[in-house]
Amino acid sequence: MKTKSTVWRYAWLMIPALLSPLVAQGQPNRFYMKADLGGNITHETDLREFFGNDVTGARVKFDPGYRIGVAAGYELCQWFAVEGEVGAMANNIKSITGADRVDAVFANVPFLVNARLQAPKNWKFSPYIGAGVGGAASIIDSDHIVMSDTDVHGSDADVVFAWQGFAGFRIALNDAMGVGFEYRYLAASRPTWKAEFAFGTGTDTMGFGRTQTHSFSVVFDWRF
Repeated sequence: MKTKSTVWRYAWLMIPALLSPLVAQGQPNRFYMKADLGGNITHETDLREFFGNDVTGARVKFDPGYRIGVAAGYELCQWFAVEGEVGAMANNIKSITGADRVDAVFANVPFLVNARLQAPKNWKFSPYIGAGVGGAASIIDSDHIVMSDTDVHGSDADVVFAWQGFAGFRIALNDAMGVGFEYRYLAASRPTWKAEFAFGTGTDTMGFGRTQTHSFSVVFDWRF
């Protein structure tokens, strides 16, 4: 696996590509930007492959983690908006069935296009719901994962299909700014990572099953 990789590098590289087309289309009072910060709970998933070891029935469990995100959107009308979003969600791996030692972090960096149904922004309290589709950079960053005398360390990433559903509410602070709370469910397809060097193993790959993440965030937005 690569020797260095961070969640931040994948997230920040994707932001300009998502924001630039929305900025170009923006009009007064219709363009908005938002940022969110909160926590996440990722369901346990299957360990599909671990360098040729027998992983039948093995499960990967995660500790609660964090979430951050940024988005830019455009209101096509007062009830409907489209937006581009980049987020980052990371969790320490709590345990892997059959592993003697686990000291690793798993992260998803989703990059999505969302459709959003919302109450008009001039309401003091504005609920909304939406869904998005795109991809996610699924990242493993391991100091040590030891199983059957195979010790994995380093970092790698795999880009997989991802989609989400979300709901929340916004409280207007003034004509331009608001705060709120948002829940989202993210599902990402099965990632596979390859080792740069693997000796004495059956394969050079490690893979997880499909991941499902619930996140809860405080949101701040600014409208133009």
